[in-house]
Amino acid sequence: MSNFNDSLKGLTGYQINIVLNDGTKLSGQLAEVSTDYLTVYSSENETLYYPISQIQSVTKNSKDVEALPITDDHLKGEKMSDVLSQSLLSWVTINGSGKSSYSGILSAVEEDHLVLTQGKDRVYLQHASVLNIYDGTKKTTSDNLDSSSSKDNSSQKQDSSKNQESSNKSSSSQQSSKNQSSTKSSTKNTKKKQQPAFYYDELEGAKSSSSKNSTSK
Repeated sequence: MSNFNDSLKGLTGYQINIVLNDGTKLSGQLAEVSTDYLTVYSSENETLYYPISQIQSVTKNSKDVEALPITDDHLKGEKMSDVLSQSLLSWVTINGSGKSSYSGILSAVEEDHLVLTQGKDRVYLQHASVLNIYDGTKKTTSDNLDSSSSKDNSSQKQDSSKNQESSNKSSSSQQSSKNQSSTKSSTKNTKKKQQPAFYYDELEGAKSSSSKNSTSK
């Protein structure tokens, strides 16, 4: 005859639905079953730790006949206290009963309670009120890959933007140069067509001199 923990170990790698003592319903991939807690990968690629004492029931779809591979990227330990000790001075989110949620630096793990530091405040939580813990320093592999892919795409977009900007500047510079050249050419042509003022004065003087000579004769 097996106990609750042994039965759950047979579900490792499968998608499960969890109902907690306060009625909260959750789902994810069961990654590991330890002495007093479960490790679950949520659909958001978060690693969550659930005290078994807070679990009312676990459901697995009977149509799922093959377990999925486990990334094995999570904190390990026989008891929840081991996970908490490894999370000391790390940013964690703790969900408690009554839909309460607390985020902060895990400052201390005492015999029957935890201490979270939130800026200037300190929050003291009893172990019995903790429904699950999310370690902000741990992500599953797929989440890291998504983050890396996002950074690569962002880098490619920035490079493309820079190339486009450089091309626009070059085109603008060439157009400006053409406009300046055209303006200079137009100015030169205008100057060639316009005769200096003294040309007309000399022409009038020549006409006057010619008229006097004709009269004298």
